[in-house]
Amino acid sequence: MKRSIAVAVIAGYLGVLSWGIVSHTLSVGNVSHPGMFYVVWDMFCGWSGYESRQHLVAEGVSGNHYLLTPSPWGEFQPYGPAYRTDYDNYAVHSGKIARNVLLHTKHEPIARVYLIEQSWSKRYNMPDYIWKLQFEEEKKKKSYYNTRVVYNGQCESIQWNDTFTSIAYNRDLMSDPRIAKYRRESQPFYVVAPGFVAPDQLVTPASGVQTPQSNRAVTIPTVPGN
Repeated sequence: MKRSIAVAVIAGYLGVLSWGIVSHTLSVGNVSHPGMFYVVWDMFCGWSGYESRQHLVAEGVSGNHYLLTPSPWGEFQPYGPAYRTDYDNYAVHSGKIARNVLLHTKHEPIARVYLIEQSWSKRYNMPDYIWKLQFEEEKKKKSYYNTRVVYNGQCESIQWNDTFTSIAYNRDLMSDPRIAKYRRESQPFYVVAPGFVAPDQLVTPASGVQTPQSNRAVTIPTVPGN
């Protein structure tokens, strides 16, 4: 009896897993029910090919720069070599971290604080012996630096920029000749939401003030062939 139950559980698990792979591959029923989230094989969706680290750098009024991370009293490293700041992907807490370091250290008046994002290809994380088996080229790590956020002297954000991967993706998207051709050849069409009132059908009250439109027409470019 116990063996039959074990075989049934294993067979059911493998069956559900197989259906999830087929559903995810063929896009058949993969969004038909919230429970499909636990079945569809999307473990690695959204993973980036780049490793990133974030550095907080303060600029004094004299023009000197000071590295705020890692902090002088040590950093919390929950998993591996990355610091707490590196897990703040959306830069929600970086200003608070910088303010805390500045409050507990002696320094000249601060004019600006910068959150600098450092990114490099994850292939450079390979151990040297695996690198030699995979590539003939010498292992020379190349990093890309991007100013993520600019804070004032009180660590209040005054400028936000996209992440390095978003900037690289948008540049590739805009420079792709095939997509550029689609943009040139596309023709816009109008989508009119329910309840839309055309400008020439607006009712003008006795006061002479026009009533506003309830909805607007939205122009959406189309791709040839769709």
